[in-house]
Amino acid sequence: MSNRFLTLSAAVLALAAAPSLVAQTQAPGARQKKTASSGGAAVAATFVPKRLPWGDPDISGNFTNKDEANTPFERPAQWAGKRIEDITPEELAAANKARQRQALEDAPYPGGGSRQRGVAIAVPIHWFDSLDSVNHRPWFITDPPDGKIPPMTEEATRRVAAAAAARRARGSADSYTDRSISDRCIARRGSQSVANLMTPNIYGNSYQIVQTKDYVAIRYEMDPTRVIAIEGRAAARPHLGSNLRSYGGDSIARWESDTLVVDTKNFLPAINYRGSNVNLHVIERFERISPKFVNYSVTLEDPTTWTRPWSFSYPLTEDDGEPIFEYACHEGNYGLRNILSAGRSDDRKGIKSSDNVDAQDDLRDF
Repeated sequence: MSNRFLTLSAAVLALAAAPSLVAQTQAPGARQKKTASSGGAAVAATFVPKRLPWGDPDISGNFTNKDEANTPFERPAQWAGKRIEDITPEELAAANKARQRQALEDAPYPGGGSRQRGVAIAVPIHWFDSLDSVNHRPWFITDPPDGKIPPMTEEATRRVAAAAAARRARGSADSYTDRSISDRCIARRGSQSVANLMTPNIYGNSYQIVQTKDYVAIRYEMDPTRVIAIEGRAAARPHLGSNLRSYGGDSIARWESDTLVVDTKNFLPAINYRGSNVNLHVIERFERISPKFVNYSVTLEDPTTWTRPWSFSYPLTEDDGEPIFEYACHEGNYGLRNILSAGRSDDRKGIKSSDNVDAQDDLRDF
């Protein structure tokens, strides 16, 4: 176990052990909140978030978003022209059943493979969180109103096409740099995602939020822990300069009324979320809307990638039955070495490798 991991763990444990977190008081005055259920069926409810001794709303706890797995990111064609709040509980319940059936059918193939040949590339199905998920949202995108990710700019379209052409020219796995940062155990969601977004996956959907007056810490089951300074407090600092970049970006936090806002920029080029580049700017918002739910919403902006900013949202469910387990990605992991050694073996045999299983030369006889 690395010294870096031990140091980080100690920092998080120190935050978690802060004795002042035990005492809590209720905020004066109630506000109207919507439940975490679907839009039109959401019932306005009066909820008063508990306060920590220094006055911040309590958003701490063990959370999961496993029940949001299988939710379409964008508005499905079946609900064209509708808003999230227009979807009835009955419609969402029917959609949930269909999504669960589809998740079970897809379970052998999350890592690729060929349904036609029966070639599956997957982890054991009993690892999955997604097979019985009961979604709270019909889809995730809340802005633009049409529920769709905005179009890419012409510059971004050219950039993505050039990167795809360069990848095709050098083969599918000629170097470890051609593999995703998930394959490389740097972050779980690979180079096509932002490492710190709390997006649901087929497994590993546990999180912990820990608060002190000066910091908020967010632990991820399969991504690095973030320890974020809060503006206006003793540890406050401005964003780092753009010459200092990281996979998780540089995050600072602030409170806007009862919502914790986390502002992140300065990502490495390897983090190209849906085609974005180093200009990506991410705003996350955490708001306690009930004893069980913290609403999580994200706004993404990159004028060199999308024609306008866009947002998505869903609830995090507090659940002490979903604690974080160690995700020892590197320990006993021969995946990356085997991927590369198999690729070089194919080279020696004159076999053309492909990311598409149906086009993989050495699987023609399956």
